[in-house]
Amino acid sequence: MFCFTSARTQPLEAVVASQTTPKLTTSCNFSASDFSARPLRSPIKFAHSGRLSAFSTAQSQPRRSLRIRAEGSSSGERVRLPIFPLSVVALPSANTPLQIFEARYRVLFSTLLAGVGGIEDGLVSPEKPWKGTRRFGMAYFDQQANGLAAVGTVLEITEHSLMEDGRLMINTIGKERFRIEDVVEERPVLVCDVEILPDDDDKSEEAVQLAEQVADLFRNVVRLSVKLREAPVPPELADPTQLTTLAPSELSFWVASLFAGNAYNQQAILEEDNTIKRLKTEEELLSSTLKYLSAQAALQSAFGGSGSEEE
Repeated sequence: MFCFTSARTQPLEAVVASQTTPKLTTSCNFSASDFSARPLRSPIKFAHSGRLSAFSTAQSQPRRSLRIRAEGSSSGERVRLPIFPLSVVALPSANTPLQIFEARYRVLFSTLLAGVGGIEDGLVSPEKPWKGTRRFGMAYFDQQANGLAAVGTVLEITEHSLMEDGRLMINTIGKERFRIEDVVEERPVLVCDVEILPDDDDKSEEAVQLAEQVADLFRNVVRLSVKLREAPVPPELADPTQLTTLAPSELSFWVASLFAGNAYNQQAILEEDNTIKRLKTEEELLSSTLKYLSAQAALQSAFGGSGSEEE
């Protein structure tokens, strides 16, 4: 039996690098579901990377045991995927850029990209079933606990560039969520049987209204953050097209992808099956942040100064 652990908050970078495959233990009683039901009440800040940096006052929750479910017990589609473990939470509908430099992952990604230009053809593994598919799984790896979250996201490669030193610069878009059911291989890269988790695709009036509220809150948080820090912001971040073009379910994941610096809360949102619950979580966090920023702006107006906080 293999087990997977929950994530702890780790800083996220705009571009992330590959890491070693975690060593999975054969016995434990902790769970990737440790994230759920954690309150998000602390403010988020506008980060230099163009993402929002979230800080949580999450309270501890009792841990529950996660065991790999028996063959045939899954309710969704079951597929086999290579898994890329990183201290980053990838989410559906969001872009995740990657920098690939480790030899075994250069082989993996060259194989995923087989059939297109701009790769090292000599690194392609022709016998792999994922050859040329461009699709792989990404799951949060907790470096401190040396464990892997059981719920991750299927990513599809949208762009790639081969550097002179052999590094691959990859951009991806998040597709379906998955839950790891069984570990097939650990070396040279992690390969797992996963269950594709269904999306509720809630387009009810309540979900649409909540999505609009979250979008408005997001715009206001960005506007106030930029005003307080007197920092320029590109139009695509000040009022992203995703705020009006994405369906409520997609928007709930996309907004969470911008909460950089708080993998714990991102993983909690990723694991939540209900669109309305995800949007309500984000509404709470953004509302709290907006109140915090408004108070900071009032102090800045009353006493002068930049209003910047010490980092």
